[in-house]
Amino acid sequence: MNIVPILIMDFFISFIGNAVPFFGEAYTVYAALTLFNIRSSILSIALIIIVTALGATISKNVSYALGYALRKPPLKKTSAVKLIMFLSSKSPLWILVIILAALPGLPFDDYVYVGTGAASINPLRLNAYVLIGKLIKSSIEIPIELLLFSSLYGLLKPSIGLSMFQVIMQ
Repeated sequence: MNIVPILIMDFFISFIGNAVPFFGEAYTVYAALTLFNIRSSILSIALIIIVTALGATISKNVSYALGYALRKPPLKKTSAVKLIMFLSSKSPLWILVIILAALPGLPFDDYVYVGTGAASINPLRLNAYVLIGKLIKSSIEIPIELLLFSSLYGLLKPSIGLSMFQVIMQ
């Protein structure tokens, strides 16, 4: 099966799911379901992990741009932005970015990206650290979700088709 259309779709789903600050789509669930649809190999899983991490990373520039656009007072004078500016040359900020990018389910990372935009932090450096976090997140979540979906579908297979299973799980 040609995996290129699946990679493109997974990229766009991860991009769109992460582009809107404070409201994220479970892009790893979608990616796991697309892998479930094909005979996934280690290579296809690795490609999906990389593609979803890239889509999620690039889309975080929307949150950064929002913060950059709002960098004038009063946002720039908030204690959070001042703290980000203080930590920007130190490793705790970058460790925080990686950890928050890797955490599942909570949009805490969006606060940091908006804050880094307001603090005018170097976006290239920020993207590098976000990519590390998103690679960690995708590397953990996608294989676990794929395994869970495989097990669950194995139980439901006699009573439900694959397409219906994928619709229900999304």
